[in-house]
Amino acid sequence: MIEFDHVTISLGDFLLDNVSLTIRNGDFYFIMGPSGAGKTIILEAIAGLHEPDKGKILYDGRDVRGIAPEKRRIGLVYQDFSLFPHMTVEKNIAFGMRMRRLQKFEIRAQVKELMERFEITHLSARAPLTLSGGEQQRVAIARALAINPEYLLLDEPLSALDPITREHFIDELRSLHRDQGLTIVQVTHDRRDAAILGTRMAMIINGRLIQEDRVATIFSSPEMDQVARFIGYENIYTGEIISCENSLCTVDLGKVRVFVVANVHRGDQVSICIRADEITLHSLDGVKSSAQNTFKGIVASLVISGALATVEVDIGIKVSAIITAKSAEELVIEPGRPVGLSFKATAVHVMQASAFPAHSPEPGSH
Repeated sequence: MIEFDHVTISLGDFLLDNVSLTIRNGDFYFIMGPSGAGKTIILEAIAGLHEPDKGKILYDGRDVRGIAPEKRRIGLVYQDFSLFPHMTVEKNIAFGMRMRRLQKFEIRAQVKELMERFEITHLSARAPLTLSGGEQQRVAIARALAINPEYLLLDEPLSALDPITREHFIDELRSLHRDQGLTIVQVTHDRRDAAILGTRMAMIINGRLIQEDRVATIFSSPEMDQVARFIGYENIYTGEIISCENSLCTVDLGKVRVFVVANVHRGDQVSICIRADEITLHSLDGVKSSAQNTFKGIVASLVISGALATVEVDIGIKVSAIITAKSAEELVIEPGRPVGLSFKATAVHVMQASAFPAHSPEPGSH
């Protein structure tokens, strides 16, 4: 188990600020957040490349301050793979084992097994710069696994891959985690990666831990509007609770009032979010909705993408809905046309509005 105990790391103008998190053995743990949030710094701190200015990093309860990176059972793969250009594929894979002074016969056997597993035996004598992106990635993963790490750390490993190679690598990561029980920590800004592979995750924004929990919990119950926006909620608004009775409350959003089910109090300032696929559109001709929130609006825009359509409706505020393209055709959805819109009070997630000051960008971020 890896624990960050109130860890603060200052690098130039960037501050990783008082972060506490727990990566359990067997986790596929995702560190998510926008570019420059501090995700890679956390990964590098786990690997021993940065020491905390304050706080502790613990492996199974033991403070690892002062333990050199090469003496930690950590495999680290960067986004650009960072292969040694002057070494062949075979020597790249063997590098970590040589640094640990393993016996030559052990190195040969491990390299042979990994090249066969990742189907790169035919590349053994090639230089990294002559390989495709997918081939370089397989070499980088093989090199990281060669030392039999307790933890595999991945920094945006899928971002530069074509769709077919990406899906193949997702399957390989799933196998490493599920079949071998390897603990994997992956940095990403792609919520799809976390949804497909992750068990638990941390949301990092401006150098601060905003939320840590199971992936499914964060996706269904973000605690702040910044998190909701990042994980893909299309409709996010800020307002004030103006009434509550038996947990059914009313939020005043300015031009619109919305019913929600939440444990809040009158006068609370809140943010709410609603997924676009929780919104129902219907004609205005005699159709009654049982949903607590029902409005009349005007279609502002329509975008059809394959079998789905994204419709923006103005009900006093702009609301995005996702429906089938067939439904859009049947309802004759087009800009300027009136339409009914409804959603359940239970479909509205209530959270606190974010109020974090921005820190300076992480070094090397864009």
